[in-house]
Amino acid sequence: MKYLFAAFICLMQVAQAQTEITDIDAESKLLVNNDKLIVVDFYATWCGPCKIMDPILKELSKEYAGKVDFYKIDVDENAVDDALGVTAMPTYFFIKNSTNLDVVKGAMSKGDMTSLIEKYVDYNTEDDVVVEEVVESTETSYTDASRYDAAAYHNTKDELDRSYKIWTNSSQLNTLAWHIYEKHYQRTDFYKGIDMVKRSIELEQNYYNLDTLAALLFKVERFSEALKKAKEAIEQAKRDGVAYDSTTELINKIIDKM
Repeated sequence: MKYLFAAFICLMQVAQAQTEITDIDAESKLLVNNDKLIVVDFYATWCGPCKIMDPILKELSKEYAGKVDFYKIDVDENAVDDALGVTAMPTYFFIKNSTNLDVVKGAMSKGDMTSLIEKYVDYNTEDDVVVEEVVESTETSYTDASRYDAAAYHNTKDELDRSYKIWTNSSQLNTLAWHIYEKHYQRTDFYKGIDMVKRSIELEQNYYNLDTLAALLFKVERFSEALKKAKEAIEQAKRDGVAYDSTTELINKIIDKM
């Protein structure tokens, strides 16, 4: 019996070697400072190349046990991939000490994946310019937005990718989404902003993030949806006792376009 139990434990360790994570625990799993490399596999169940990579990643997770953490995120069941701009499956993020070291798209040989792991497993993140954005609490209000200075990262390489660091903070996601509305001009950026503010609303709905969603929907010319959300924002503002003059102006702009 004890040998059967030992065998069961071994099987469990293998099964957990490549751990499935979701939007809920992505921050706690990926934003850790323990000098250990993290490989994140963004996959889909229907993706052929992803299935080809499965046995390779399982083998590598055994070979690098204790040195590298391997995680999987199903893009059809989660939203963090949208915020990070993941458009191809599979896509691999290489993260260490809360710093995103590399992003690689597509299936590859075991040798190529091993080379990437070897490149970053002993990488010294202290040489990087990227600074960790510490999220102190997931239960925050809109007034916490001052803790996240979106303008400070404007036009930087990882400006929009930083959303994964604040994925559980409603106010900070809304701050970044509003910054996109005000300072960006690419349609693809607006859609990333929409994903961010939808996540913000999911965490804690208020007048401000409803107004942001309406404004971004207006930017991508989804006028009927924008009008609906703008009206919802005003109703929320009335309940919260806050001014909504800017949303009234937005409604007038939307109506002019319809």
